[in-house]
Amino acid sequence: MYVIGTAGHVDHGKSTLVEALTGIDPDRLAEEKAREMTIDLGFAWITLGEEEVGIVDVPGHRDFIENMLAGVGGIDLALFVVAADEGVMPQTREHLAILDLLEVHGGVVALTKVDLVQEPDWLELVEMDLRDTLAGTALADAPIVPVSARTGQGLETLKQTLWQTLQTTPPRPDKGRPRLHIDRVFSLSGFGTVVTGTLLDGRFHLGDTVDIQPGGLKGRIRGLQTHKTKRDVALPGSRVAINLTGIDKDQVQRGDVLAAPGVVSGTILLDAAYRHLADVGAPLKHNMEVKLFIGAKEVLARTRVLGAAHIEAGSEGWLQLALSEPVAAVRGDRFILRRPSPGVTLGGGRVLDPHPGRRHRRFRLDVLDRLRTLTQGTPAELLYQVLARLEPIAEAKLLPQAGMDRETAVTTLAELLESQQIIQVEKTLFTQAGWQQRGERLQQIVAAYHRDNPLRLGVPREELRSRLKLAPALFNVLLTTALAAAQVAEASGFIKLPQHEIRFNAAQQTAVTQLLRALTVAGVNSPSVKDVKAMVGEAVYLALVDLGEVRPLNADVIYAKAEHEQFTQKIVAYLQKSGRINAAQVRDLLQTSRKYAIALLEHLDDVKITRRVGDDRVLT
Repeated sequence: MYVIGTAGHVDHGKSTLVEALTGIDPDRLAEEKAREMTIDLGFAWITLGEEEVGIVDVPGHRDFIENMLAGVGGIDLALFVVAADEGVMPQTREHLAILDLLEVHGGVVALTKVDLVQEPDWLELVEMDLRDTLAGTALADAPIVPVSARTGQGLETLKQTLWQTLQTTPPRPDKGRPRLHIDRVFSLSGFGTVVTGTLLDGRFHLGDTVDIQPGGLKGRIRGLQTHKTKRDVALPGSRVAINLTGIDKDQVQRGDVLAAPGVVSGTILLDAAYRHLADVGAPLKHNMEVKLFIGAKEVLARTRVLGAAHIEAGSEGWLQLALSEPVAAVRGDRFILRRPSPGVTLGGGRVLDPHPGRRHRRFRLDVLDRLRTLTQGTPAELLYQVLARLEPIAEAKLLPQAGMDRETAVTTLAELLESQQIIQVEKTLFTQAGWQQRGERLQQIVAAYHRDNPLRLGVPREELRSRLKLAPALFNVLLTTALAAAQVAEASGFIKLPQHEIRFNAAQQTAVTQLLRALTVAGVNSPSVKDVKAMVGEAVYLALVDLGEVRPLNADVIYAKAEHEQFTQKIVAYLQKSGRINAAQVRDLLQTSRKYAIALLEHLDDVKITRRVGDDRVLT
């Protein structure tokens, strides 16, 4: 699941382009339509390839840039919009700096309004200036696609380019710790409170208990929607609308975080790595009042510069941010700092520790050493990343790959196992996300099998294991887990989706009825498998075998279910009375030929009803 976010100067055609691409007008406020200007976040979606991709449309006007910051934190790819008739403008540069600070590495540049440019030389100059502006930023290598939302020029090329770029973007990881930065709150009559946002780090299910942080409110998920489609499960990286019970609309605001219990909590101190923009002009000073933007939250803060008197323009350093009110954050969250008045973007960075516990002395060596370690990554993060690259893998093979001493590696692994970020299955290690992805892959294989073979009951167990490329012990645990969760079901040795049923069309059902009647009339002297297939077709024949309606004993002998049971019961009854039976006796008992008698006896041996003793059979 992916989310695209627009960016660019006011009136460069972001919302118009989104509507041209999706057919959805992202401007939902009456004031936006009256002023022909995006003021708050807008939302749409588009199908690229075979996947629905969310789009967050942000305002470009400098007066509403803080609303823009509430929407770009959870995006996977930037649709950077520059109008061909104006070129690079002030908010073009500011939005680009924000994308760079938030490390939004994927991007496509839409050079809009090309229908208004009559001079090819002008268009070439604009592109050259744009390339110079992008140089040295996260979008330095982004493709530039000339488009016109009014005439449709370049729209298909833009869609293809967006999809190609998204395919090189890693999907959002599933760490089993779901959280959602709330960017919109509203209520619907008969449903109650609804919140929206981009889901990170895990998945939500219908009925899940959730927390609203930093307030600590508790509620339950009543409904899930992605792009107005109801879901039982919301996946990481998707735009989600969540209907909550137990929480009133007035208790929630933009910037709060909806999370699984224990995933995140409120804090008023943040330790962070920070980069000060080069074109700000003045350094970032100690004890300076700033606006902090993290997730969809905006809060006033004071800077505490650590290890230096200040941070020069274009330089990096460490900060402790003292907040005027709590925010809910986790390690690794990106943030932006702006000057409150006049509003200017100063820089941004990454949270190193969301719960430092106390205010640091600014120049203490142990504090600075710890910040260096956190900047490089904690042992848990490093070990998790190694496992994510190598999984599945045994503990003995993983630990030497971790690049740390054995004691630290063993302790770190124990911590990750306890927090269930890593799980151990049959002495093999998986990330929680990796294990869940294999469960999803299992369901996808079964669903694809149903799609390609609608008249088969399901996937044979061994074929499913082979496609998953799992050892038998691991496959058995995965399948047992999926069966227990009712994600799949088992029938006659086949694995199927719970709702799947074999359904014959009218012509097929007529052929089936005629076949079963013919098998009843034939009695013990049945037709061959080849003859049966000729009557109903290969696909219907296999379906009848899966359903147990017909029982092939070998290539020449096949019976309907009722006749098979009848002949089996006669032979068993004879054995119960006489103790032994041979082929000649079966032939006489059923008034058939030796061919059918031997087929029945060998079949009963195969299914362990009888066993052979010389030329006779006895009951097992």
